[in-house]
Amino acid sequence: MEIRKFRYEDIESVYKIAEESLKEEYTMDLFLHLWQINPDGFLVAEKKGNVVGFITSIKTGSNELRILLLAVDKKYRGTGIGSSLLKRLMMNFPEVRRLYLETRIDNKKAIKFYEMHGFKIKEKLEDFYTDGSEAYLMEKIIF
Repeated sequence: MEIRKFRYEDIESVYKIAEESLKEEYTMDLFLHLWQINPDGFLVAEKKGNVVGFITSIKTGSNELRILLLAVDKKYRGTGIGSSLLKRLMMNFPEVRRLYLETRIDNKKAIKFYEMHGFKIKEKLEDFYTDGSEAYLMEKIIF
């Protein structure tokens, strides 16, 4: 498996993984916009020539990074791909001291995954998603 920067030709694979994995609906244009504003923060995991996962983020300050989306093809979940994407993202931004993200409060697997990587729940966000669902704001402080 290889973790590398997103390329334009990855768009359909990333879109398909997002569509199958995430409850929110995203457009290809959004993914391209995220790539344009933070190319070092948009990574894909590739296995045998196929994109099997991705992570995208934006810098929100000189030492802050917000993880926007992390998804892995369901056939490859539980194999360490999400962890590898997260670790590589952190390596790409050694200056970052605070990472944060939002996740649905009913997404127990995601919450457990992020807690395993040192994230803590900071607060509950009401009516965060388009369907009115709540989210947890989770953060990781790096010293």
